[in-house]
Amino acid sequence: MLFNEKLIRRRKERGLTQEELADHLSVSRQTVSKWENGDCMPDVDKFIRLSDLLEISLDELAGREVEVEPIVLPTPELPKSGKKLRCLLAAAAACLLIGVVCFCLGRYAFPKAAPPEASQSAVLPVELKTQSFSMSGRDARFTANADLDGKVFLYRSDFPELAPVELPAVYEDGVYNVPNIPSGNYERMVLVLSADGQERSALVVEGLVINADGASWVNPD
Repeated sequence: MLFNEKLIRRRKERGLTQEELADHLSVSRQTVSKWENGDCMPDVDKFIRLSDLLEISLDELAGREVEVEPIVLPTPELPKSGKKLRCLLAAAAACLLIGVVCFCLGRYAFPKAAPPEASQSAVLPVELKTQSFSMSGRDARFTANADLDGKVFLYRSDFPELAPVELPAVYEDGVYNVPNIPSGNYERMVLVLSADGQERSALVVEGLVINADGASWVNPD
């Protein structure tokens, strides 16, 4: 499959329009259209960013098929002498016996080592709340009344038919960090935390807009 065919297929599999892909790469939609029509190829930097964004290797994106040659092992020769065969069988039996003895000693003769103390289990708050939302470029930061890693879900208002964007929310030094949010118009951002079979969610912001001019949002009441 050629590069332009692979690009079209992966873009559609990722649920992106030409305009959205162009926005991620800081190029025009016409440039993406030329790539997909086979009129030109992206430069090295854009090619690498395309590979990361579409989650595809550079070789596969370029249309290269990597063939792996099978490894053929030589057929072992059987010992010709009956004496050698008996020696090999005796050695194998001795190794098997030693293995059984070691297994029995380890299982029954020696006490098992005590398992390491389990780390303190994460506790979810009764009601999850967030505050102090801010943006630096396309990276978001906010605080919450919890201290474990989670996820955020961004629900699109410009393309509501698409699945929400799911990103990791990493807790560090009292602050949740959500890096590299894709440009777009989002109806809301929701934080979701899970622990011990339970789950909590909280609205972070509403009306989040991220584009080349910066970011804007509305804090929830």
